[in-house]
Amino acid sequence: MKVTSIFLLSALALFIFSGNARAEFQGREAQCTKKVTGCPRIYMPVCGTDGNTYANECILCLENEKRQIPVRVLNSGPC
Repeated sequence: MKVTSIFLLSALALFIFSGNARAEFQGREAQCTKKVTGCPRIYMPVCGTDGNTYANECILCLENEKRQIPVRVLNSGPC
């Protein structure tokens, strides 16, 4: 009975903490150079946390620099 109680409490704690970790994760930061002046025409789409699809990470970096908003890469590929 005691082992079962400990197991259930441990499982509950893991469940609670795993939910918090996922809620805070909002994509990864785009790999940008310090000063972006131009981007290659390579189509490797990324989905931004703003819901827009960008042709590549460099384009996302240019938009971040132009708008001064922290859009992150939600996943590779189109949204």
